Amino acid sequence: MLMKYIPYVIIGVVMDNELKGAVKSAMRVVQVFELFEAERRALSVQDIVDALGVPQSSISSLLKTLVHEGYLTRGRGDRRYLPSERLAFVGNWALGAPGGMAAIGRLMNYLSERTGEAVLLGAQSGLQARYVSMLESPHSLRFSLRPNQTRPIHGCGVGIMLLTRFTDAEIGAMVRRYNVEFSSKPSPLTEAQVLENVETARQQGYFETFGMVTEEVGTISTLIDLPLEGRSLAIGLGGPLARLNPKRDWLRDTLLEQARMFKRAQSDEAAGAETVRT
Repeated sequence: MLMKYIPYVIIGVVMDNELKGAVKSAMRVVQVFELFEAERRALSVQDIVDALGVPQSSISSLLKTLVHEGYLTRGRGDRRYLPSERLAFVGNWALGAPGGMAAIGRLMNYLSERTGEAVLLGAQSGLQARYVSMLESPHSLRFSLRPNQTRPIHGCGVGIMLLTRFTDAEIGAMVRRYNVEFSSKPSPLTEAQVLENVETARQQGYFETFGMVTEEVGTISTLIDLPLEGRSLAIGLGGPLARLNPKRDWLRDTLLEQARMFKRAQSDEAAGAETVRT
């Protein structure tokens, strides 16, 4: 069953107000791609119209253009659309070594199958941590986020891990700037509390938010590096505390072991690529 994506419509309205120069058609392209990411199946024009609340004529024209430009394909014998192979390769270079995207996918799939919990992948987006991908738990009671959702970078587990790459002075400035730019929803955490959390994450190599962000929900997060590009992502496991607490140590050890293996493989691949260049 198609999920109702009211948040996508809200995002569009908010951005129309805040970024008056934004082109609506460009924003609709983003909404369509994010809908495919969330649904992970072929969608018809009507599916997309129902989810985004956009006129059918606009969606039909948009999909026709995306097919013509090679970013969507249309199934044989039906009227449903799918992202194309071309779209799958766009931005691949940003994930480090040549096999970076596939390696991240394998890591997330392994953690999902091994632990049975939600797997979160986060990246820095200004003063926010953006969940760029997520695999949901098969359990009926589960941790659930919408792809591309953001949270204050200093107010969630993946964000705290991403902040470990910054100095204390830089982190303090980010917290103060957040409170200025988002004055309607200032951080409940003081600058000192944020710095304490980041220092804990630095020393441990991971950070837990058991009940810190959402009551009765927890996450365990760590960093994975993309050495070829000098970038890092944060990866985490999430679920209800009642299920996570009894196996917390095992979940943490599993996450950290797989993250270390990923880092080692990425470093080896980056070194190999550097050798080929020289």
